[in-house]
Amino acid sequence: MTFFWTLFFLSLIFFLVFVAKAKPIYTIALAFLIFIINFFPFIWGSGISLFDFFPPTMKFVGFKNLFEAFSDPGLILSAKITSIWAITSVGIEIFISYSLAISLYSIKKFSNLIYTLILLPWAIPSYISVISWTSLIEGYGGNSILSNLMHTTFDLTTNLPAAFLWSAFVAAWLGIPLMTIVILSALQTIPPHLKDLARLEGADPIERALNIYIPHTFPVIFPYVFIIFLGSFKEFSTIFLMTAGGPSIASGFGTQSIVGGTTVLGMLMYNKFITSQNYGVLGAYAFVIGIIMIILVSIGWNYRVVQKHRNLMISLITSHIIFDIWGMGSGLFGIFPVIFYVIALILYLERKKTFKRFIEIGIIIDASYLIFSIIRSGLPGVSVSSIISILIGMTLIFEGRIHVNFLKIHDFFWKVLKISWLSLWMVVIILPIWNVFLMGFSIKNIVPISTLIPQSFTLKNFTVLFSNYNFGWAVLNSLIIGFMAVLIAVLTIFPATYAAAHYKKATRIGIILLLASFFTGMHTMIPLAMTFKFLGLLNTFLGVAMIIALHGATIAYFLLYPFLSGLPKNVDEAAMIDGANGFQRMVKIALPLSLPSLWTIIIFVFIESWSSFIIPLIFLNSQNLYPVSMILYNLIGQYGLTYSQWNIFGAGAIINVAVMVSVFLVARRPIMNGIISKSGIED
Repeated sequence: MTFFWTLFFLSLIFFLVFVAKAKPIYTIALAFLIFIINFFPFIWGSGISLFDFFPPTMKFVGFKNLFEAFSDPGLILSAKITSIWAITSVGIEIFISYSLAISLYSIKKFSNLIYTLILLPWAIPSYISVISWTSLIEGYGGNSILSNLMHTTFDLTTNLPAAFLWSAFVAAWLGIPLMTIVILSALQTIPPHLKDLARLEGADPIERALNIYIPHTFPVIFPYVFIIFLGSFKEFSTIFLMTAGGPSIASGFGTQSIVGGTTVLGMLMYNKFITSQNYGVLGAYAFVIGIIMIILVSIGWNYRVVQKHRNLMISLITSHIIFDIWGMGSGLFGIFPVIFYVIALILYLERKKTFKRFIEIGIIIDASYLIFSIIRSGLPGVSVSSIISILIGMTLIFEGRIHVNFLKIHDFFWKVLKISWLSLWMVVIILPIWNVFLMGFSIKNIVPISTLIPQSFTLKNFTVLFSNYNFGWAVLNSLIIGFMAVLIAVLTIFPATYAAAHYKKATRIGIILLLASFFTGMHTMIPLAMTFKFLGLLNTFLGVAMIIALHGATIAYFLLYPFLSGLPKNVDEAAMIDGANGFQRMVKIALPLSLPSLWTIIIFVFIESWSSFIIPLIFLNSQNLYPVSMILYNLIGQYGLTYSQWNIFGAGAIINVAVMVSVFLVARRPIMNGIISKSGIED
């Protein structure tokens, strides 16, 4: 305990001095929250990694735990699986989102309805969507609606390609709404005369997409793509609910870790958490995974100014060398692409345009090695350095045109193709939702296998849900957590954002908040659980609410900041002349004017709280404290390992979706007002 408190207070003082030095009265609350939730868990994990720590006994072992974690073949294999899974999911998301955005770009009829349906996955908590998709894909032992439709079985517990690709698809399905909106926004910036000129020159829809739409939007979209890659690299819930890290693979059985075909780094960290009693080992693995995330976050940070290629090229070369030496890359073969990347950097610094040629050669070498190695060795042959280099290299060499079109397509056939594709995707969106309704109103406890038409109808499942599973108590718990999270968010985020908007030196907290949101994952969640145990916050509503509030802080900050920055200066100056101090001006002027934006933040944080699954899973162990998400999860359990109550789960999921839809309907006007007014008010 002495070691914990010493490390806690020393790092707290350093962090607050660095982050909240400017206007501490306004920023210290948010800075303290960032410290506890995001910063200190990594420090704590690093500190205890030097010990064999079986609470309360600590024995100093030096770098033994760190060395074992760094050299663990299971962790290296998990990093490789994570990288190839993440790039697969991102690739699916980009392809579908672009095709949807380009199809929607010129549609006028029913556009509002289509937009609403495309955004529908947002209104459903991910744990409900993922479980519903799992039942559609696997059914019983691989026999499901989709398997019957495609005339093949999808047993996610034994079929590696099915488990890998379907989990990547479902993760992409969850992210497609936001990506589609981002691409649609980018499409609006294309000058109209370019489209008119292309039509006059006889360009068909495919040529317009390849040579106008994609070239003009991809440079804008690419930084966001890397952010999605970072998010996919930290993915946990989709894998946990669909495959639990399986199926087993021969190369995954090691003396330190057992890795399955979808055991991403988050899943590996969670498995260590539930199997290891040595906090020092947990801290070591958290530290090592944290190092990987720091490398990736540093690359993502360089995307702030894509036009300055130097930093990205340095990141490419550095990360390639680090992962090659670590055993996650191409080994000695990695020297060859690195040589071309170094030559490209030298040419770029000399302002020679030929640098792109050498990057292209490096990418070709990396891609060739990656494909050959995977064909030869499977998942152990994945090269993390090659994947990251290809991803960065695409940013550096993209010039704006894709001169590829093997066939001409008439506008009429394009309309038919477009409508058919959008109709198909509407079915894909509605399918898991309809599946939930089928289960919720079903008399029998079955997963629909052969038909999507209801075979029976009952309301008894709802009665059983409330009488036998304490669902009403869970709803109350969710409401309590939600209100606490909202209160913490408003009290910490608004003062800090106000300070950042009015005092330039206080903007540092926004930068720290953004970086922390990129860095956090299961590798910080597990040390945070240990931290909360010492602080008395484990298994409490307050601890869960604090984490949820901070998770919503990044979006809240960047929604509030432009509004508060845009407030008229003369109003603030007049209040100063009248003798109002900074706190009075914030409360009496900025706060009332910010109510539309604050209402948006309140709704967002509440929805984040209601939909939260991972946080209660790790930080609550008392059933009396379980929110709705944990009750519904316990009805299903880890798929294939427990007896699942599908019809009761369906009833709870219907209620959950109804709550989310009701919140959106009640709050849609204030939310729109908050978004519209985000740039401040006019003088």
